[in-house]
Amino acid sequence: MPKWIVRRASLVAAVIPLVLLASVPLAVGADSDESALGVDPTTVGLQPLKGPIPVAAPLPGESRLVRREDGTFGAVPDQQGRTVTFHIVAREAPWTLQPGLTVMAKTYNGVVPGPTLVARQGDRVVVDVRNAMSVPDTVHLHGIHGTPDTMDGVPGISQEMIPPGGRFRYEFTAGQSGTFIYHSHANEQMVNSGLYGAIVVLPAHPRPEERVQRDDVELISSWSIQSVSESHFTINGKEYPATTPIEVRRGERVRLRWINMSSENMHTMHAHGHDMIVIARDAQPVGARDVQDTILMGPGQRLDAVVYANAQPGNWLVHCHVLDHTEDGKGLPAGLITTIHYAGTPQRLDAMSVAMRMHMPDSSNRNPRGPLSFWMTALLGAFAGLTIFLGLPIARARRLSPAAVGALNALAIGILVYLIVEIAGNATTPLLRALSAWHRSTGGAGAASPLPLAMAIAYVAGLLAGLVGLGTFAGSIAKAGSAIAGDERPLVLAGMIAVGIGAHNFAEGLAIGASAASGATTIAFALILGFALHNATEGFGIAAPIAGRGTPPTWGQLALAGFVAGGPTFIGSMIGYRFSSPTLQTFFLTMAVGALVFVVGELWSVLKRSGLTVTSTSMLAAGFIVALGTEILVDFGSR
Repeated sequence: MPKWIVRRASLVAAVIPLVLLASVPLAVGADSDESALGVDPTTVGLQPLKGPIPVAAPLPGESRLVRREDGTFGAVPDQQGRTVTFHIVAREAPWTLQPGLTVMAKTYNGVVPGPTLVARQGDRVVVDVRNAMSVPDTVHLHGIHGTPDTMDGVPGISQEMIPPGGRFRYEFTAGQSGTFIYHSHANEQMVNSGLYGAIVVLPAHPRPEERVQRDDVELISSWSIQSVSESHFTINGKEYPATTPIEVRRGERVRLRWINMSSENMHTMHAHGHDMIVIARDAQPVGARDVQDTILMGPGQRLDAVVYANAQPGNWLVHCHVLDHTEDGKGLPAGLITTIHYAGTPQRLDAMSVAMRMHMPDSSNRNPRGPLSFWMTALLGAFAGLTIFLGLPIARARRLSPAAVGALNALAIGILVYLIVEIAGNATTPLLRALSAWHRSTGGAGAASPLPLAMAIAYVAGLLAGLVGLGTFAGSIAKAGSAIAGDERPLVLAGMIAVGIGAHNFAEGLAIGASAASGATTIAFALILGFALHNATEGFGIAAPIAGRGTPPTWGQLALAGFVAGGPTFIGSMIGYRFSSPTLQTFFLTMAVGALVFVVGELWSVLKRSGLTVTSTSMLAAGFIVALGTEILVDFGSR
């Protein structure tokens, strides 16, 4: 092999680590707070407020609020005869779900849920809505029937949207007693930001089962906080341990008006030590006796139940039995948990949280001893990267038939094609999510999210660097033409594959480093083991094009290819340990895609010249399946 090619390959091997390290300051300045795994949580959903929390004061013209025993706020209406008028202002205001977690919510009258509107059967009810938000909206009276469709609150069908600064009067006669809802009829993010409240219509002539000593609203809702999906769950706007207990005295009957305002989730609310006698569903009386200790509600459903306080006095848990709705990321109590608390006994609502935090292990995949050390992470990153050498020795195989060489070449194409699909998906998904979050925020839904311009530029730049850069490199070699013997061209092709895989492995190293630094050692070790197996497969993708060809590559040449392809995992793990950057990760992932697309094109040309056979096409499929299998192991290990 000509010495100038060796020198050029050595230069590439030396320059890649320098380029990676030189990119660190730029990436730190661009998005050092972003997560290396998946989408940047600071760009999606509502964002926790930091620093001094502003105090929300009532706006002129709002109905006065009175705190109810159930933890919601009741609106005091203007009343003229049998007409009651509630003045509701849709506006942004800070709302604290639990101590330490406050978001800028979209609210009615500054509270979540919005004020509970209480009327009596037969009243004429007016809900005077003023929009003080920066986006248009409407209000739907959920479950209220018998009105003209102009009172239904559906944009474009029943009314024009209420513009910022505009107002609309919804009116209905409360002919049916029961539990109802009013809520935004815009998109899910508007609803999940706090725009909902309860309407309670008291019966003119209560049925025997409706005669109770206490009447509580228990409104369940979901929040998308630093997430594209529902990630926090509250009862009357609070999540455990900040929820309000259901206060009772022994012998009392309590009516619980359950409402599910989650946009996506079912809830099964379970009462310890007590039965719940269901008396109404969606404001319709239940005919047969229906006794449950666990009630099921889908989104938008209401259920009224009566609880007899006939258990031994104390604290009796009430919680959702979809346990993901009652735990935080560490498996500790949060979300939809409250208690039935008997008067005269110690209040112990938060005692479960204290006890479990003291004695339960952290189930979040984080190391209770803290993160792995920097040097341990670097050592494990080196292990993950250098397993690529396991697949390289086959390159020294001799006296292979042309059919065997073609089969190995096809197997390499299958492996590389899968890598292109997988890497492109990993690079594209965070960008699409960030663009989606930005698009939602421009429409007024969710927290403000910046246009991910840096990530988009990195995406395009990486493709160009991989595809055009490698094409230019190959073109310069082609100009040398006669300087390269026929048997040496596959060596150059293998070197190109190594460069593309090296860019991919650098991004893998970033993920390893970020997981180890955060204390998520279970995920870090799973990534290391998975990537180690994956890299062994990739090593075979480098070796296959040069196996069985005349003069075998020297051990030195294989070592160089191994370091170019596997070494970036080691470098990436060290960089990822120090900071997280989806933008940097996106650049190297798309660079790998561009490089591997070019290489697959070259390999395909070689395969076509040797002839496509059933064996070669079967080996191509086999290569894809082998690469898929190793990726499945990585995916399972990181969950």
